[in-house]
Amino acid sequence: MFKTNNLGGWIIPAGTEIAAETGIPSYSETDYGCTIGNRCTIGYGCKIDYGCKIGYGCTIGYGCTIGYDCKIGYGCTWLGVKVKSWLTLANVDGSNRQIKIVRSDEGEIKIEAGCFIGNLDEFIAKSKSEGKLRCVAVIGAIAEHV
Repeated sequence: MFKTNNLGGWIIPAGTEIAAETGIPSYSETDYGCTIGNRCTIGYGCKIDYGCKIGYGCTIGYGCTIGYDCKIGYGCTWLGVKVKSWLTLANVDGSNRQIKIVRSDEGEIKIEAGCFIGNLDEFIAKSKSEGKLRCVAVIGAIAEHV
């Protein structure tokens, strides 16, 4: 369907429209402005570039990076919860890593930061134990408002 990268993921050109219910392999990469159809599955470690639209009911794999000005449709699942709202931040702890904060329809807050995936309380406890006090302050203050 598309050219593949060295990890076997698709290289999806700018402006491409992916049909509904497509399974997008892990480590795929989109260019800007793509549209991913409803009820698609996006594999682990994918990179979704800026300005993309992800249809309703999709499942987004762990370790994915989503660019700015993207839209995620109703009923999508990310970090194991149904997405109500989300926010990504970068370089909070000086590592240049992206931190993803996802609030579920039920109010649960999930965090992905590097290899950590868990809820807000678990993230705060881990950050404190590692002496990452900036992460504790910033993520603790922001996450409740996502």
